[in-house]
Amino acid sequence: MIDTHAHLDFENYNDDRDKVIKRFFKGGGKAIVNIGVDFKRNKKVIKLAQENEKLFAVIGFHPEGAGRVAVSEVKTSLVQLLKEKEENKIVAIGEIGLDYFHNQENKKEQKELFQSQLDLAIKYSLPVVVHCRDAYKDVLKILKKPQYKELKVVMHCYMGNQKQTRDFLQLPNLYFSFTGNITFADFGKYKNGKLVPEKAEIFRVIEQIPLEKIMAETDCPFLAPNPHRGKRNEPVFVREVIKRLAKIKGLGFEEAERKTDDNAITFFKLFK
Repeated sequence: MIDTHAHLDFENYNDDRDKVIKRFFKGGGKAIVNIGVDFKRNKKVIKLAQENEKLFAVIGFHPEGAGRVAVSEVKTSLVQLLKEKEENKIVAIGEIGLDYFHNQENKKEQKELFQSQLDLAIKYSLPVVVHCRDAYKDVLKILKKPQYKELKVVMHCYMGNQKQTRDFLQLPNLYFSFTGNITFADFGKYKNGKLVPEKAEIFRVIEQIPLEKIMAETDCPFLAPNPHRGKRNEPVFVREVIKRLAKIKGLGFEEAERKTDDNAITFFKLFK
């Protein structure tokens, strides 16, 4: 198992971070990709990666910071860390993107911040981890720009619909990562005392995506999957995400685990 999107640097783990990490690897985990979101968090994920052989760092500035921090400051900070990307175990730029759910008033600033970091990813030959909420149209429009056609991208915590997914699938280097919220929907509804098969939209979306473009994540401490919903999430729970992906795809757990792990290793160039 590989958790491709975790936030183990968050305060939620201050009391038992080492135990959480050990629990993941004892439970069959292979690697954790830890994601930064701002100046402070970027340095913390690098520190965790340097302290743990199988943890890797992703650095970037979340769209929630747009307008509150100058793009020039962001670039200066990231470049400083990227100068030693191998020593810092940096495997991608992220999480970056657009979020119109929390803020629609600063779309221009969000786009500027997003594109400035995409440009850095190209300069340093790194893939990107994209946060997108209620902004799929604009994210797609930006990623379709000619200068980004060779860029490897993963849509983190993907919740797009079938039409949006078909559009994103036109980008040859784009992957999709799913988290615990895909376990919230059921495979049917009870009507008149009988279970009637009914596919949730997210299941139909996953069915149309080739397995070689799918990865698993927790986004911990958020979005704990069933049967842990409502609790603090942690990397070992990625098993439940893989189980659900396997069921949707009609695969055994081992095959789904192997393929999603292989995709993560290829995408982030882990262990190389």
